[in-house]
Amino acid sequence: MPVRMIAAVADETARREIDLVRALYDRTGVEETPPHVPIVDPFEENTPLVDLIDMVGVIVSAHQPFMLELATPQRTFDPDPDTEVPQLLQLVAAQGAEESQRLAEGLYRDVFPHQRPDSPANSALQRTAMTIGRFRRERDADRAVVDLAGKSYFLVVTQVAILEGNEGAWSVQHLMDLGSMVAT
Repeated sequence: MPVRMIAAVADETARREIDLVRALYDRTGVEETPPHVPIVDPFEENTPLVDLIDMVGVIVSAHQPFMLELATPQRTFDPDPDTEVPQLLQLVAAQGAEESQRLAEGLYRDVFPHQRPDSPANSALQRTAMTIGRFRRERDADRAVVDLAGKSYFLVVTQVAILEGNEGAWSVQHLMDLGSMVAT
């Protein structure tokens, strides 16, 4: 059963800038996974991709593009016992999180009620963030937080992706435009 995730993907300008930062803290991740902000946390799903695209597309098309400012570096612990690098460095949204969380709420409510997290506090429902680094040691992650303090990264979210995970790497399976069914 494939592991998938629904995520906002960075626009080209932000992608280049963010990947430069990611290259400092997670070289492997830059090469294996595009920069993204989870909207629906990773889940296992048997639904065929074409059906998943249709279901997610209905919700995504009703939401307008939005701007995210990623400006609050934080260290968090990855609870997965199989991970070799348990310390994550994330940039948390300083602005624009509400739009991302509204989209997450719509997807969980209408498409993924069976995947809704039991404890939403660190899920995309209440925490809009992009992982930009992975560390084995807590002090290295803390040092990176200090290094990034005061820096901001802006991304215009115009697309949402269905990502599929394979051995720690995520690849884009399909891109969908936000607001494609909303009259302008």
